[in-house]
Formats: sequence, C-alpha cells, structure tokens
Amino acid sequence: MHEAFFFGPSNQQVFATYHPASGGGAGQVLTVICPPLFSDYMRTHLALRELATSLAERGQHVLRFDYRGTGDSFGEIGEVAVSDWIEDIALAVREGREISGSSVVRLLGVRAGALLACRSLGASSGVQRLVLWDPVPDGASYLQVLRRSQAALCERNLYLRYADRRAAMDEYAGYTLSERMVEGLRLIDASAYSSLPKGMLHVVSTSSAAGFPVPGVPQDVAPFVCNWDVLEDAVIVPRPVLERLIACLTRS
Repeated sequence: MHEAFFFGPSNQQVFATYHPASGGGAGQVLTVICPPLFSDYMRTHLALRELATSLAERGQHVLRFDYRGTGDSFGEIGEVAVSDWIEDIALAVREGREISGSSVVRLLGVRAGALLACRSLGASSGVQRLVLWDPVPDGASYLQVLRRSQAALCERNLYLRYADRRAAMDEYAGYTLSERMVEGLRLIDASAYSSLPKGMLHVVSTSSAAGFPVPGVPQDVAPFVCNWDVLEDAVIVPRPVLERLIACLTRS
C-alpha cells in the first residue's frame, strides 16, 4: 500500500510516494529516500521502490520523492539549481514527519543523492542517521564521471554527424545541464560528509575498492556489479545491497 501526492510551492511541486508502516502506522521511524541523479535514477527506481515496500513491512514509514526538474516533479532540469534539490530534501523530511507523525528520521542517499542528503543536513534538522549507498566522493569527480560516460556514448554512435557530435560532447551522460547546475555540483566537496558526526553515517558499498573520503565511517561491502561509471539503461535490483540497506536502516 502506498500513496502518491505532490507537496511544496504550487508552481514548483515535488512528486512523492508515501509508504505507511504496516500495522496501522504505529511505527515511529521515518526513512526518506534521496534518489540518485540522471541515468542512476532510472536504473535504481525499481530497487528503491522494493526497498521502500520492505521497510514499510518492517514497521517503518517511508517517503520517496523526485527532485524538482526530474521524474514526475514540476519543472525542467535546465530551470533548477542544486540548491533547489537540497531544499527538496528538507521539504521531504518535513512533509514526511507531518504525514507519518514519526519522531525519528533517517535518510538514505544513493550515489549523488548521498552527497545532496549530507549537504541538506543544515536545513533538515532532526535527522538521526544517514545511510549512503555507493556515495560519490564529491561533485567535481562526479561530473567527470558523467563527461567520460558521454564521451564513450559518442564514440559508440558512429552515425552522428560532426555538428551533432560536437553538440553531444557538451552533455553530461545524455543530459544538458545549465552552467548554474554544473557549478553547483562542482562546489559540493567532501566537506559535505566530513562536516557531519561520523556516528551519523553508515556507508554501503558494492565494491571493496570503493573508498569513502572520510576515514573512520562504518562501511559495509555488499558485492554487486553496478557499473555506475558506464552509461547503461539496465535496471538493477541488487538483492545483497537491499538486504544490507534494510539492516542498516532498521537497526535501533
């Protein structure tokens, strides 16, 4: 059971899906899922929906949402800024608390959503725990990954005309980003993580080679080949990762 709705300013509404806790909504924990961006969003959508259902079955309230300019939320990606996405997280926390009545709030951030979730903490008061699934190290390196994915995409497409190829090389993994968006992402560095108490954070990585920029933060490895650095359309539902995320989000 779940409920879809919009919240936020009337001209910039955010689409959300609320999964109430099983057993009449008696749960006191709310988990807000901060999704990844761009192709990662599409690839993980099904997995995050299944995760939300599993958490609700275990007695948690769960709120999923789309950032402005993405998914089913209002706006175009070229019209929004990174600061809007950070504000969306704060609004989602507030909306989730109101609709669920929960007193304990936890955030799950996926890939770039982990970076945004940590940066939002100044505006999202009352969050007790952040679980991060394969968090990107910082905005600048994430942009580099997107550009490399775009270059590889253009190389594979042998039928692009020269002018079209040049235009496509300005994109980021198939998306045209405004200068304001690019600069906003570039300015978010690893301090988004290091500025938070280490005890609030828990990282779940799909590779033992994945490093986290802040030493001393608890980290679990749930091996799974996600191929984040390769532009793919394949939907992933990584059961070992979901099980580890559930364990991290439901422990007292």
